[in-house]
Amino acid sequence: MPAVESSSSVTVRQSTSLGEVNSLFCTQIKDLGWNRHELDAQTHFTVAQNGQDWLLLIPAGATEPVGMVIGFKFPNRTGWVGFFIVDKNYQGRGWGGLLFKAMLDAYSEIGIQMVGLDAVQEQVKTYERRGFVEAAKIKIMTCTPEQELATKYRAVELAKGYKAIDIKEADTGAIADLDRMHTGLDRTVLWAKALFPRPDSFGFAIISTTTEELSGFILVRRCEHGHRFGPLFADSNAHASSLLQLAMSHPSVSESPGSLIAEVFGPNENSVDVFSHLGWQWTKMDYHRMWFNGRVPVEQQQGGRGQKGMFAIFDASEG
Repeated sequence: MPAVESSSSVTVRQSTSLGEVNSLFCTQIKDLGWNRHELDAQTHFTVAQNGQDWLLLIPAGATEPVGMVIGFKFPNRTGWVGFFIVDKNYQGRGWGGLLFKAMLDAYSEIGIQMVGLDAVQEQVKTYERRGFVEAAKIKIMTCTPEQELATKYRAVELAKGYKAIDIKEADTGAIADLDRMHTGLDRTVLWAKALFPRPDSFGFAIISTTTEELSGFILVRRCEHGHRFGPLFADSNAHASSLLQLAMSHPSVSESPGSLIAEVFGPNENSVDVFSHLGWQWTKMDYHRMWFNGRVPVEQQQGGRGQKGMFAIFDASEG
């Protein structure tokens, strides 16, 4: 496979197989304490066009990668930066810059100019130098097993005219459409080919009993230390709370050890309250949502649907 970028000391190229990236992914994620699951590698590999958008950093003379970045390219000419990692033993050589440039060049080649990422505090200045502008905070919230018990036995009542269904009974196209209307990211492949088939994923959707129109949903999947909740989209605080409570009461959660984690969308002024009322607590840690050249999808701008109905995001590494 031809190199995307190269120098005398390192090459950046597309990944060739899940097996090639899996070891690096699992090792680095665990070392960094990012609390993901090994199944996430398969999920992201699928969305990254079976590895075409998963770029690897290979030192000269080596066969194993020491860095990676996933430049998720979505059909509506938007993109997301995921898992930009360089092994700590190879940092400080300028290789990360080469890797990041290769990703941005790949975006530019197909006309993508709206690119987002969620940065940890320590990397905000670095991303600012690369042209990214902060637009929002993503608040990391958790819930302990003891707090879950208080929720387990609460009755969930929906407003007249609505019902809750298993998310995997919902139309994947409608799920992807509601996702796009809140985020501005067209992640149809993520839902249809990567998330619904996962054996550890579950969730709920709320639909109208008369029109069967989708008004909200929540997805949950396993992570290293418990369960990761999100996204959570809803047309009201009440529906958001009901979806969260249903998910917290699911047998997969109550019968498995570990805590719950969610990445809550800060610009929605009601998002933290919905989680807090069900026993969740802010970890005092935030991600910083940044967009290349300050170009933010209208859905996530002031007055957009995302700022009203997006209560939790999917994942900092995929928006």
